[in-house]
Amino acid sequence: MTKLSDTQAIILNAAAQREDRIALPLPANLKGGAATRVVDTMIAKGLLEEVEARRIAFQPHLSDPVWRETGDGHGVTLVATDAGLAAIGVEPEDANTAPVVATGAPTDGPAP
Repeated sequence: MTKLSDTQAIILNAAAQREDRIALPLPANLKGGAATRVVDTMIAKGLLEEVEARRIAFQPHLSDPVWRETGDGHGVTLVATDAGLAAIGVEPEDANTAPVVATGAPTDGPAP
């Protein structure tokens, strides 16, 4: 199991509370270089990933929060990964729950 700092646990717990798993906003006391270091470490450990942020021009309040701009007019947001949720003891809702047969492979229906 991955050992988390208190800050990492707070970020992942907040993301786990959201349907879209977005990890933003970060805690208010985490700013600048410290925020970058924490996020970079979490990405390196596979706890967070950067994904393209949805931007809705005519309804910006529905847009995803942006972690950083990519320079081509797009932005990225931070999303908790399955590994990130597992690190705080949360099983992803979209986890594969298909039955497993003797071969260990998931099936689309009940086992024969």
